[in-house]
Amino acid sequence: MSRRLAVAVVTLLGALLVATKTARVPDAEMSPSLLPGDLVLILDVQPQEGDIVAVVDPLDAARWTLRRVHSIGGAVAYDGRAFRSSNRPKVRVLDMGDYLGRPVYLEGSHLTWGSVESTRLKRDNVGVPDDAVYLGADDRDGALDSRWWGPVPLAAVRGVVVLRVGSPSTPWRRFWGSRGEPAIIPEISKLGRH
Repeated sequence: MSRRLAVAVVTLLGALLVATKTARVPDAEMSPSLLPGDLVLILDVQPQEGDIVAVVDPLDAARWTLRRVHSIGGAVAYDGRAFRSSNRPKVRVLDMGDYLGRPVYLEGSHLTWGSVESTRLKRDNVGVPDDAVYLGADDRDGALDSRWWGPVPLAAVRGVVVLRVGSPSTPWRRFWGSRGEPAIIPEISKLGRH
């Protein structure tokens, strides 16, 4: 390897390390996608709809939290079960059955815990400014999100989760996960084999 190429590789790796953070998932608010104790790699890149992002908690600036981006600009609505964005086609929601006594749904390509009690908050057509994101927790009963906070400024987003390392402790998870990782459909689900 030439000296110039070696310097370029080392520089690129150094820049990647500076732009990358690792963290342990602190709570179950993004379950079943992320579980407490999972190690996540957070990269400082522009988020896209569907990404899980690290964000400054709107209620406590000293704390960070993880949430899924449901809209960047445009409008979004929560119908009591799923978030609907005006920026993309209607998301298909499928019943995956119960896991640990709670209903699980496949919402587009990711899994969410379903509400076990009647939904606490519904909102129709919330406008999201172009410089803001509308964020949702995958555990709809166990976490606060933009249903309470409203849209969150893009400046509060600290990065995108690009890799997850954690135990495959549910039928839907692999040991490794990556940005945009589709859910794994188990044979025991209501969907059957694919």
